[in-house]
Amino acid sequence: MPLVRYRKVVILGYRSVGKTSLAHQFVEGEFLEGYDPTVENTYSKILTLGKDEFHLHLVDTAGQDEYSILPYSLIIGVHGYVLVYSVTSLHRVPVVLVGNKADLSPNREVKAVDGKKLAESWGATFMESSARENQLTQGIFTKVIQEIARVENSYGQERRCRLM
Repeated sequence: MPLVRYRKVVILGYRSVGKTSLAHQFVEGEFLEGYDPTVENTYSKILTLGKDEFHLHLVDTAGQDEYSILPYSLIIGVHGYVLVYSVTSLHRVPVVLVGNKADLSPNREVKAVDGKKLAESWGATFMESSARENQLTQGIFTKVIQEIARVENSYGQERRCRLM
């Protein structure tokens, strides 16, 4: 008798990168031609890997942009995330990968060089910090604001409200 496991996976990414298309193709086996912006959908599918049976609950999110809010359904009880981008667009979300608890070096399992390599492979900024010792806590959030501004400026897109 197979071991049954339940897994909740959230699909994240900027708007219109194909999150729903991936989820729908996986679950239904067909490609959706039309684009209909998603608010939030859920999909379920049973996947057998070896002798184990996984009941997948996929949460297909609305495209993350500056107006999105992150509901609790994307945080609570989640086993994994799929981050999707489109190969046809350079528009990506700025990411800062943070290795926290640097003050606990004797218990370190992840080397700083490994965190840095991972961040580089993602095109992300890497920082190590200690919330306990207030190491770089301000710097992390300053850096993410700088990265957002860099990406927005590189595309020449202004997102300001204008009255005419």
